[in-house]
Amino acid sequence: MTTTREDTAVNALPERVVVLLFGNGAVKRTNDYAWQMARRGVRVQAVVADGQGWRRAPSLHPSVEVYSLAKPENRQPLLWLYEALVERAPAAVLRRLDGKLPGAGFARRAHRKVAGFCRRNVFWKVYRPFRHQALRAIALRRLGSLDIGAADHVVCPDPAAVPLAWSIAKRHPRPVVTRALHYGPYKPYPVVNPIEPWDPDDPAAARREPYTQL
Repeated sequence: MTTTREDTAVNALPERVVVLLFGNGAVKRTNDYAWQMARRGVRVQAVVADGQGWRRAPSLHPSVEVYSLAKPENRQPLLWLYEALVERAPAAVLRRLDGKLPGAGFARRAHRKVAGFCRRNVFWKVYRPFRHQALRAIALRRLGSLDIGAADHVVCPDPAAVPLAWSIAKRHPRPVVTRALHYGPYKPYPVVNPIEPWDPDDPAAARREPYTQL
């Protein structure tokens, strides 16, 4: 994405950076970036779409304030209806019948496999192509609580969040909107908050408060 405000030499350290993540592919790079920025006193926030396809995502760095779009995404009528009819309702019925009706346990296992197949091969093939636009509309209705127009930088390392980044760039003149998780220009700045290195694979380190819902 080429923004209307090109990245140039940074004259001042930003006070607040907002990172847009609709998928989990850029989480590890975001963690490295956030750690480097937080050590230099920069406030880092992330807007994440963790409602679908986020179960295996790495944990975000504890220094990042995370704001979730999960609830509004999952409340979309067609998505909610699919999950209710194909996944939740059959699973609830079979769970109640397990142990009471011969073959109910086998039916539960079969349903889990069929539901997983349908999610991978039917649901995602239909939903993925327009998910980024649906999330863009959802996010724009809820970003007011973040006062994103007053942020210094908005970083969009995730291709799925590019439409939202474009909308932010058009609506708000203040933030520098970029796709680059690049902290190189800030290396000369002193470390004012000496945060210890963080291991996301450490279960104790990975635990954090639930994400704030937007």
